[in-house]
Amino acid sequence: MEQRPGEISRRAFLKRATAVSVGSIAARGFYEVLDELAGGPNAAYAGPVRRREEQYLVDNVEVIIDNGVTLAVPPLHNDVITARLRARTSWTVRNLKAAQSRLASALATVEKPYSSTAAGLTMVVGWGLPYFRNYLPASVSSYLPVDTTLSQQTGTRQLAILDSIRFPSDPDDVLLESNDVVFKLRSNSQDILRKVERALFDDTAGSAYVGDLFDLTSKRIGFLGRGFGTRSIAKQLALAAQVPGAELIPDDAQLMLGFTSTQTAALGPDNIVSFETLPGVTNQFPNGYFAGGCAMHLSHLHEDLEQWYGGNDYNARVARMFSPRTSAAPDTVTLPNGPAEVSSAQQVKDDAASGVVGHNSTLQQVTRLARDVTDNYGRLRRAGTAIPLREDFNTIDNPFAWSADPAADRMAATAAAGMHFVAFIPASHRFHLARLAMDGVFPDGTDLRSAEYNITSRDNGINAALRTTHRQNFLVPPRRRRSFPLVELLG
Repeated sequence: MEQRPGEISRRAFLKRATAVSVGSIAARGFYEVLDELAGGPNAAYAGPVRRREEQYLVDNVEVIIDNGVTLAVPPLHNDVITARLRARTSWTVRNLKAAQSRLASALATVEKPYSSTAAGLTMVVGWGLPYFRNYLPASVSSYLPVDTTLSQQTGTRQLAILDSIRFPSDPDDVLLESNDVVFKLRSNSQDILRKVERALFDDTAGSAYVGDLFDLTSKRIGFLGRGFGTRSIAKQLALAAQVPGAELIPDDAQLMLGFTSTQTAALGPDNIVSFETLPGVTNQFPNGYFAGGCAMHLSHLHEDLEQWYGGNDYNARVARMFSPRTSAAPDTVTLPNGPAEVSSAQQVKDDAASGVVGHNSTLQQVTRLARDVTDNYGRLRRAGTAIPLREDFNTIDNPFAWSADPAADRMAATAAAGMHFVAFIPASHRFHLARLAMDGVFPDGTDLRSAEYNITSRDNGINAALRTTHRQNFLVPPRRRRSFPLVELLG
């Protein structure tokens, strides 16, 4: 087959298909070919940068118009590194405080040379419930943000960060993870990611090295594949890796399932996902310990491209991704998904009665503001505004680039279409409600799987094409608290 200009060749792909090893967590394996595709590394260095308290935000995100829809163009490369605190360390108060100081200094050191934009470097450090349960006493854990809505509903104190759970459409063998910490690094430049990860976790002689504080458990590499008039990276990598069904991905699709997901009107704006922003969600306020922080969900999903494309024509894919009432010109990859496109509960029930429901329309029942709200900063948030800030990105790892326990994580050498799904939300329960809605189970008790509607997985959005392998929820503190949160309060 003739290779197009700027296209990834199978030979180039295989030449770089080296495994990431624990001795070199900065290695990128076959993703190195993306530097060729993008014309080489293009690191954005910076003078003094004032970074915002909200770790999840990226400054000056590029905005473009595609098919008349305003889109965000997030960082191309996403790396996620999970870890537990070092098992061989005695985690006394003294050692925790020393670790807090070291990690804070290391993070500041590695990010200092770069801008806080997509071209530079942004990092998110999140902490799992095992960290708070196993290393901190109840006296400081009481500072953790509380989900006030869920607490009122249950009559018991419920945290804004919950253990991950299985959902109706999850396979029985989905792994509910127990990491202490997660590092999410984002940049358009793989060169930046290599340097930062090497400094933090590989270079034992460097001033920013903190690898001795942690036992790394996984590295996950992904990309958000552009498209929009050019051949998408998602398709090119999938083809080079010989992923089944790769040839069916539209040439200009941002993601492997063929549609754009970064419509600005479908993403939570500014700091709406912070614990303190929306009234009544948590007990945090703009002056709280965790103000500027949020909950984060991380999962990995396999995508069955042959089922998705082979089992559905274009109109059927539109119906299942958006709603059966959505119309689009043939092969359009970017569709509007703002307040004007929010489906009512009755519309979704009517769709179900006709035999098919859309992924977006079911999610909208719990992920959009149901009415106008004035937030705790005095800003009016209109009905239909999106709440979650999603950072879903594709991968061809199966399921990770590297694992400390390959057997437990069911690592396979063959490439596979997949997605690392990241969502920033004001409380974990909000993600749980959204994921249940995706399965057709709504907060008002409606169950689209019941005999009344009888919606099967095949006709419920995109569920039939997805299989989740891993899940975990994390607490993302504000930047000033990102290193070993609450430790400074210990006596």
